[in-house]
Amino acid sequence: MEKRFEYVIKVDGKEVWKGLNPIKTFFEIKKENPGKEVSIAWRTKEKVLVCIWR
Repeated sequence: MEKRFEYVIKVDGKEVWKGLNPIKTFFEIKKENPGKEVSIAWRTKEKVLVCIWR
């Protein structure tokens, strides 16, 4: 089966995780990196949509 999309989590612009279920992982990474910008990108073949939580 071809992968159509994946999520990417970045800390201060550096990719630290990628996969298909980011919710729990996002909050763990956010807790481990206080004061840093943690973002989730949803990557498809065509585009990347980035949402930033601070």
